[in-house]
Amino acid sequence: MAMPRRSWRRVLSGAALLALAGSAFNFVSTAPAVGRTSELRTSRRVLAEADLSPEQRELVEHFLSTQVTDEEAKRKEKPFPFSEEELIRRAKIYLALNQDDVTAPELLAEDFEFAGPIIGPLGKAKYIEQFKSFNFREAFPDAVNEWHHFRVDPFEPNRVWFTTRGHGKNTGLAPPLITEPTGKVFENPPQACSLRFNEAGEVTQYTIGYVMDRRVGNTGGVGGLMGILYAVGKPFPYPEGQPYQPSWQRTLVNSIVEFLQQFSK
Repeated sequence: MAMPRRSWRRVLSGAALLALAGSAFNFVSTAPAVGRTSELRTSRRVLAEADLSPEQRELVEHFLSTQVTDEEAKRKEKPFPFSEEELIRRAKIYLALNQDDVTAPELLAEDFEFAGPIIGPLGKAKYIEQFKSFNFREAFPDAVNEWHHFRVDPFEPNRVWFTTRGHGKNTGLAPPLITEPTGKVFENPPQACSLRFNEAGEVTQYTIGYVMDRRVGNTGGVGGLMGILYAVGKPFPYPEGQPYQPSWQRTLVNSIVEFLQQFSK
């Protein structure tokens, strides 16, 4: 059942200062989106003034007009009841109230799903149950998620994308995964995350932990909680919780290709 707008208003008004002030949660302020059309015009003007040959300028113009999406026009193809600013505001409020523990389950739709790169999809009840089974803040009391770059997807105007890095030191317990503090620090690689909303303003999907550059940080290129546990010396014992290693099949195929290339030169 959709959450009444009145309930959302109560949550929003009660959390607005927390979500928008930035001091308590170190949120990144988000300026109103600039129209993609004007951005393209600016790009074209700058490129036109660059030291390009006529042929290169033609290629650049073709690229900008055919390969770079006009985000403003794309969003207008699928209107959504909430503005970009309001969706981003709701995303920050959701994170403020639910990033360490699900303290506001009413913000999750009944058909909510959590979908990580390895874990999930999990329904609402299962997600809340698993979330409460690991006390992240007790294990990493100084952890900072470093949420940033909040933006609305032009192809899915009900979806807010944002990026996280994050770092923290393991000085507490979180049994059964961490039975004694390791004193080690984790530094996450940049990870893509998103929240999808329905027309009632409830969250229907939460994705997190999709690594954007596995060479950054000390998690072995693994995202989410699995990467953090790897960094502090408490990795899961299966391959998904370990740094990527090429399979023997890939290694064999690459060796054969390299061998054949030697004779084709």
